[in-house]
Amino acid sequence: MGSLAGKSPADTYKSLLKVADETNGVSGTASQIEDGEGTATSMQVSNNQLIVKPSSNTVGTLQIKNSSSGSILKVDTSNSAVLVGSSLVNATTQLLEFSAMNYRPNALGSHMVIGRGSQEYVSSSQEQNLGTGTDPATSKDWGTSTQYQTTFLFPVPYNITIDACKALLSSDSDTDIVLNVHLMSYDMVADGTTNDGNLSNGTVLADGQATAVDRSVCKTVDCTIQSSSVTSGKVILCTLENETNTDDLHAQVQVKYHIA
Repeated sequence: MGSLAGKSPADTYKSLLKVADETNGVSGTASQIEDGEGTATSMQVSNNQLIVKPSSNTVGTLQIKNSSSGSILKVDTSNSAVLVGSSLVNATTQLLEFSAMNYRPNALGSHMVIGRGSQEYVSSSQEQNLGTGTDPATSKDWGTSTQYQTTFLFPVPYNITIDACKALLSSDSDTDIVLNVHLMSYDMVADGTTNDGNLSNGTVLADGQATAVDRSVCKTVDCTIQSSSVTSGKVILCTLENETNTDDLHAQVQVKYHIA
């Protein structure tokens, strides 16, 4: 780094930093930090604040690096994100899990809704399906089985972005089977009527398929994100479809998301 030793202010003023308020200096009001000829930096300072505001948004507006120059904190003003850790994961990243043990589909080729947290299914009345289409149905009136959905649904508390969805799947079957996973979002009725809990406006958030699944393997599926943004007030659920038979299934689905 250079030194100012032996150099006159007339030769070095451009490399000096100062606040824009040349009358009051640093005060209770934030003032832009400039170089000696008045070129503004991205920083403003007062006696109580340090503000970083770029002239145009970038993915690395503010960074903290370790001694090896690896970023461990990055403020991305282009995407309104704060990234942390050596992997630079979004600071609001969270995990949502759906899982099922001994889950026996009540119909071949049906999109069966699986629960949140570890849950063993012992009654077909708890095993709800969302149709036999290519994707799960976009609406559902649960009728007199609405009560079971309390363990299936994730109410979205904030606007979120789905970053990844991964499934771990197996079966009690001796026969190789094909399993399809769907992560869905819906609007849910909550108007104080007997329709409370019914679903509409279904959207596929992520989907994936596992083939050659039987009792001797655990298949990992990295689902494809189809729609990443989910607004607050919606609900998210996960379905599992067995194309081959109705033998018991075992599943764990992990959803990585961050608050938008």
